[in-house]
Amino acid sequence: MAETIEKWGWSENPFVLKIDPKLFTGYDEQVNAALKHIENKHKIALITGATGAGKTTFLKWLEMNYDSSKLYLSKPPGNPEEFIPIFTDIFGVSLLDRIRGKKITLYNLPEYVNKKLKNHHLIFLLDEAHETNREVLEWLRVLSDQIDVSLIIAGMPVLEQKIKSELETLDQRITTRIALAALSKSDTRDLIKKRIESVGGADLEPFTDSVLEKIYERTGGFPREVLKLCDKLSNSALEKGLNRIDVKELEEFREIEPSDVRVDEPVVTFMPRPPTEEQLRQLSSKQKQILEILSKKDWLTPTALIDGLDVKSYKSKGHAIRSVNNILTRLMREGYVQRESRGKAFMYALTPKVRTLFVQA
Repeated sequence: MAETIEKWGWSENPFVLKIDPKLFTGYDEQVNAALKHIENKHKIALITGATGAGKTTFLKWLEMNYDSSKLYLSKPPGNPEEFIPIFTDIFGVSLLDRIRGKKITLYNLPEYVNKKLKNHHLIFLLDEAHETNREVLEWLRVLSDQIDVSLIIAGMPVLEQKIKSELETLDQRITTRIALAALSKSDTRDLIKKRIESVGGADLEPFTDSVLEKIYERTGGFPREVLKLCDKLSNSALEKGLNRIDVKELEEFREIEPSDVRVDEPVVTFMPRPPTEEQLRQLSSKQKQILEILSKKDWLTPTALIDGLDVKSYKSKGHAIRSVNNILTRLMREGYVQRESRGKAFMYALTPKVRTLFVQA
């Protein structure tokens, strides 16, 4: 296996799921919008996208490409008071203030930060913001009003819905809204090329043009799904001693059925041709309702899905679960959802292509 990697010129596997802002690809329109937001010193920008769309890499790329004062948080604080140590750890507390016993509170925090910035503009990048609560989001709005800052918040699409329904004052202050749906076909090729060249490979080898077309069709251009599929195809080709990865390899490729071996990444048990937007519109109301729930949260069990459905039409919860299981099985066969085994339970999520359709809707 190692000899084959050397033949490809790779020093290591280029498709490992790791954040590397130097390899950020595509989303030109979205990047320009974020750069203009910062250059014009606008206050709040909102970046939304489904899991694997590239939000974190986008934020890390912005962090890497600015020399001005900046703060990147991979997770939002659990409560507003946590903003205090976040800023004091960065800017510190002067000896004079310590002697005076001056205490930094939420209410004098803006004054403290502005004093430390010394007329510099702060770029505040906050990731995974959908995981926080209303109180923290409200304090983000307060801080953005009083600090010389460009605040860029990233999260799942449910974040924007939450802000619109619960935080009108914050919603009104968002001047830039950026949606990361998926990469274009050319950007998908560029992502694979950058990854390969980053480990010493040449151009797109060993992938053929025809298989790259199919990879785009299968993944819908979602960066994480592209990397995962390329990783699996590369490993399969290595095991077979192949020097090229062609369409035949993709057509023959099937995931190994779940076993006692635990893995962190989803095990996709079926990968049919992606459905079209027209086919999506033709689904039954119950099927659409299930897909809508999955579009807001990744990887749910049938039982968890029941909680979001109207089960009054079923005789019992058991009847509802059996019905949902049957619907999920059909949706999986038709390419709308994918399935993962975790322990004794199956969990379901939208396939990349269908996720793209929901993001664009």
